[in-house]
Amino acid sequence: MQNSRLKVSIEIEAADIPTMHEMTRAEYNDYLTNELLFVDHHDVLRSGHGEFPLAVTKEQLDMFISHLQSLKHKVGAESA
Repeated sequence: MQNSRLKVSIEIEAADIPTMHEMTRAEYNDYLTNELLFVDHHDVLRSGHGEFPLAVTKEQLDMFISHLQSLKHKVGAESA
């Protein structure tokens, strides 16, 4: 099966690194829940900022979660 790709240009508004660094847990949870990710009416996990699909099956979602877990040791410092 040949993969198709779509190329679009869009303007995106997102939090910057200093703002994210200063977010409380509640603020980050709100950002994550209401801006970073959403599930559309076709049950597709999408990026909130580009609306591109991230996972369309439960297997892909499991793989996505596993990939995120594999990156945990690379991201930021431990929080207190």
